[in-house]
Amino acid sequence: MLCTRNTAPTLAVAFLLTLTAIAAPSPSAAQPRLDAGTPPATPDAGSPPATPDAGTPLATPDAGVGAALAAPDSGALPLVLPPPVDGTVETPPPPTSPVALPRCLVIDAAPYGVDPVVGQYVSQTMRATALELGYSVLTPEESVAAARRVRMPYPPAAADLWRATWSAQAARGAFARVWAYRGQYVVELTVASADGGGPFFARGSASAQELVATVARLTREAMPPPGVTTTPSAQTAPGTPPTAAPGTPGIVEPATPPRRRRHGRARRWVLAVRADLAFGASRDFFFNALLGARIDYRITPDIRLGAYVGYANLRGKDGRANNLLMLAQIEDRVRISSGTDIRVPLRLGIGYLPGNGPVVRLAAGIGFPITNRLEMTFDILAPTFWVIPGRTVVSLDLAAELGYRF
Repeated sequence: MLCTRNTAPTLAVAFLLTLTAIAAPSPSAAQPRLDAGTPPATPDAGSPPATPDAGTPLATPDAGVGAALAAPDSGALPLVLPPPVDGTVETPPPPTSPVALPRCLVIDAAPYGVDPVVGQYVSQTMRATALELGYSVLTPEESVAAARRVRMPYPPAAADLWRATWSAQAARGAFARVWAYRGQYVVELTVASADGGGPFFARGSASAQELVATVARLTREAMPPPGVTTTPSAQTAPGTPPTAAPGTPGIVEPATPPRRRRHGRARRWVLAVRADLAFGASRDFFFNALLGARIDYRITPDIRLGAYVGYANLRGKDGRANNLLMLAQIEDRVRISSGTDIRVPLRLGIGYLPGNGPVVRLAAGIGFPITNRLEMTFDILAPTFWVIPGRTVVSLDLAAELGYRF
């Protein structure tokens, strides 16, 4: 081997380069590259998957991701409703609790001298109007039971109506009177309030065609709406009739209602002045004239009891004779129509004529009011039996009288 001074350094450099190449890793060995046509190698079916070393920590997901993937509470499963046919989900309405309406007591209306069916129409209209106002109206049976519990007289005064209202645990109590005057119905309403306010009144007149509308209007005028407090400044103790403060607007003194029943034509006195002409109906004709006064007491609007005293100018044996006739009379006034005040008075009188004997008088005629106080009556058919010594004579009388009610 030939060695020269120039070749020895060269060999040393080559030897160092060879050692460096062997020690450095090859790029192809760190990341092998696959050809495009070569499929990736698959692991053997029987070889277990590689597991990480025990000392190598596992990567954990971010906190936000973990919160998003957290499973729901096992005890609170969501309720999923099946959708309806049209694809929209309906939410059931929340349950509602019934609201108790204030109660209203209606006592059946009292008709005076009119057909009882008129009172029924008035009572039904009052109940229907109270329902429209927002009250829960008691049935007629419940109203009667409440009135019986407090032994309410009929027709009731305002204080009696209040006690029945309190017994029924109602907020309002209503009662009406109805009668006829000059061809129209007259309706008077009384309303009691359980809170001690009132009583309240309303009155109106109407024809038969307008009666229902008039009663509805009067009910709205007299009955306070539900929820309105009518209590005066002084509270009323339970079981005590309400008292109204004098001068309070819209409140009437409670002492008035019992007196106002006089407008219903019940139990009044009548003072009448009467003139009679008696024509003898026997074979022996005679003529008598009488002028007198009578006072009547009205037991009901139609039945009266009266006492008559009158001057009698009679035919005597020797000319005209003067005498004094005293007579007791009972009378029933029959109404010919519910739409008018014209009546047919039926009378029976038994009296005594001094110096002659008993006198019996039957009469039928026609009567009608002139004003609220004055009335006119005519006896058209009035046979009278005069008992005189030895015989009884009969006369047919005509009479006219003017009466004043007080």
